[in-house]
Amino acid sequence: MTEINIILSILEKLKEHKPDSVFINSLHHQFCNRGGLSKKQMEGLQAKAIQSKLISTAKLATLEAIIKKKPTRY
Repeated sequence: MTEINIILSILEKLKEHKPDSVFINSLHHQFCNRGGLSKKQMEGLQAKAIQSKLISTAKLATLEAIIKKKPTRY
């Protein structure tokens, strides 16, 4: 069984749509090299994904659940 990586799939879809976006490219690079994103970065990704209207509501809901599970640092 292959694991579906929602964050990577969202990043690739947004990167396809806006290949010149510094923010998306930076997140994609960090995700691929470090294997994850911080809660704040994921919140930024979520905002971009909502704005783009390219990402399905199911993926957005999954991303929101992942964000909510991450601890908040003060």
